[in-house]
Amino acid sequence: MLEIYTDGACSGNPGPGGWGVLLRIGGVETELCGGEPATTNNRMELLAVIEALQSLTASTTARVYTDSQYVQKGISEWIHSWKQRGWKTAGKEPVKNEDLWRRLDSLASGHTLEWHWVRGHNGHPENERVDALARAGLEQARRAKRPVASQSDPPAHDPNRSADSPLILDIQHATVYRGETCVFSDFSFTLRDGEHVAILGPNGSGKSTLLRLLSGEVHAMPKDETRLVLFGDERWNVWDVRKQIGIVSHDLQRDYLICAEGLNVILSGFYASNDTYDYQQFSKTQLTRAYELMQELCIESLASRRFGHLSTGEQRRFLLARALVHDPPVLVLDEPTSGLDPKACFQYLDLLRAQITKGKTVLLVTHHLHEIPPEIERVVFLKEGAIIADGQKSTVLTNDQVSRLFDSQMTLVPAKGWYQALPG
Repeated sequence: MLEIYTDGACSGNPGPGGWGVLLRIGGVETELCGGEPATTNNRMELLAVIEALQSLTASTTARVYTDSQYVQKGISEWIHSWKQRGWKTAGKEPVKNEDLWRRLDSLASGHTLEWHWVRGHNGHPENERVDALARAGLEQARRAKRPVASQSDPPAHDPNRSADSPLILDIQHATVYRGETCVFSDFSFTLRDGEHVAILGPNGSGKSTLLRLLSGEVHAMPKDETRLVLFGDERWNVWDVRKQIGIVSHDLQRDYLICAEGLNVILSGFYASNDTYDYQQFSKTQLTRAYELMQELCIESLASRRFGHLSTGEQRRFLLARALVHDPPVLVLDEPTSGLDPKACFQYLDLLRAQITKGKTVLLVTHHLHEIPPEIERVVFLKEGAIIADGQKSTVLTNDQVSRLFDSQMTLVPAKGWYQALPG
């Protein structure tokens, strides 16, 4: 029987969106993806199924899998009442996305279909694949919509950093939504090769959204003045970027599958997946790289230990190894020592400093002053989605400025290039 897996994605909702499809029959697989520059998540979920059914050349029997209850319940239950009421809801309002529902209803009538819902972002291998396809379609739509920036446009920069170093990251005039909440409005930020930066801000300041922007999980609204350039390329591919930027985030640690074995946590970095799956193949070189990283980070004895049975510090080391599998030039770390006891905290910071010594460019995102190592010289204050300070650590980390950032009176204590905050 034909199996159809579908997913949709949208940045901003409304915003640029994409859809992904995986069709499988008799061991033969076909992948499809596409996108639209201005749409919603529900429309992309619907369009994914429509595109899958439109690709079929004959009437068939199939199982359709979606992580959208809107699609699964809509086509299995709600649509019958909508049609009886003349495409009106129980509240006598027009059915949203009526055009797509009509197309789906017409296409579905030509096949025998079983509709199945799967939980999204829960390690389901096929759902992970179509999610990646949907995001690829989103990227296509986003690149098609946004004009190429003029080479004469000067990037924003801090006079303290070297103008000779190439820009790794150049975000200009970005507006980013999470759901219906506007997190960033006209946001600009740059990072140069070899420059180590700490972004400091309270909870709710936009730190997590910035990380998701870098990883391709959210996207800026497609406006004429908006620019997001990575490694000199405005039309960057999210999968290529993930090989150049290693990200260790609090969200990743929280959501990573607890049943994954340590070695597989590292190997999953080659596919940017949550655990590894049967369809993924790993070369001898990749396996060697994983074992080298375990030895470097002193976790080789934990290779077969399940992620959920590791301590917080041990989990953090495996995720760092996962981020390093491609030997990326840039590391992005989100609150790297949160939840660690003092010994584990100091050990992890030593690992971070070792990566800086090896030439990695480090972007540290945190609300903990003690996580900022001496090697980081530039500090950025982020509050309510806006940069309120950006400069040398010695001039930015003052009692008054940190107190205003966190809305609490603080006294800073510097020692050997480190800083600690005390109350009052």
